[in-house]
Amino acid sequence: MGTMLVRYLHAERVSWGKLVGDAPRSAKDSLAVEPLKTGVSTTRELISLLDANALEFEATLTLGASQLLSPITSDSTLVCQGLNYAEHAAEAQQHTRRSNLIFAKASSSLTGPYSPIVRPTDVELLDYEVEIGLVLRTELTADAHVSNENIGHYVAGVVLCNDVSARDTMFGASFLQWFHGKSYRTFCPAGPVLYYLSAEETAETLNNLTIRLWLNGASRQSASSSQLIYKPAETLTHLAQYLDLKRGDVLLTGTPGGVTSPASPVLVDI
Repeated sequence: MGTMLVRYLHAERVSWGKLVGDAPRSAKDSLAVEPLKTGVSTTRELISLLDANALEFEATLTLGASQLLSPITSDSTLVCQGLNYAEHAAEAQQHTRRSNLIFAKASSSLTGPYSPIVRPTDVELLDYEVEIGLVLRTELTADAHVSNENIGHYVAGVVLCNDVSARDTMFGASFLQWFHGKSYRTFCPAGPVLYYLSAEETAETLNNLTIRLWLNGASRQSASSSQLIYKPAETLTHLAQYLDLKRGDVLLTGTPGGVTSPASPVLVDI
C-alpha cells in the first residue's frame, strides 16, 4: 500500500505530514496528520528522504482540508501530455493519434487542491482538465529506457492535478499559445495528497488508477489510467531522448473526455 503525504499551512508555518485515514473529498473535511519531525523544503527532498526511510513523525494533529497546499513545490518542472485519452482526442477532432503530444506548464501555476482558481480579467473560456500526475523518483536523462519492469525506479508516486486552461488564450492568437493559456497563476491545483509508492508496486498501481471530475455535482469526466494512449513507460522513454528531468518533477498524463471546450481549434483559411 502506498503512503499519503500532505503539505499544509499550520500556525503560519508550512509543514509536511503523513495522512492517517482517508483522503479529504472537500475543503470542509477534517483530517488527521502525523507531522514530520524534521523540516522539508521541497518535494524533491521529501522523496529522497522517503526512499532512504529517513523520516520520523510526531503525534497526530487534526487539520482542516482547507489548510492543504500543493504537495508539488514550485521548483518542480511540469511536463504535460495532450489528447492522451481516445474520447478527449475525438472531441478535439484528433481521432487518429500519430505522435505523443508534449507541452509544458509553468510551475508558478501550482496551487493548493482547495485554493481559489483566479480567472484573469482577459480570459472568458476557462476550462477544467483532471489529470494523473507522475512524480519522478530519480533523474531522467538521455540513457534512460523505462519499461513496466523498471518504472518503479523512475516514478515515486502520483498526484491528482487540474490542468486548468484558458481556451481563448490558447487558440485566440495568430499562433497557438498552449503554454500561455495553461500557465496563469493558480492554473494547476495539485493534491490533496502525494501518493508515494514503493518501487515494487508502482507498475501495477499506475495501470489501475481511476480519475473523476464533477462540476456543481454533475459528473463530467471519468477514466482509468489503463485507457491512456501513450503509457507512462513509453512516454518517459520518449522524453528522455530530448529532455532532462529531476527527482520531484511531474508528468501530467492527459485528461479524459468531457472538457467544456475542444482542446484543438478548427483551422480555417483567412
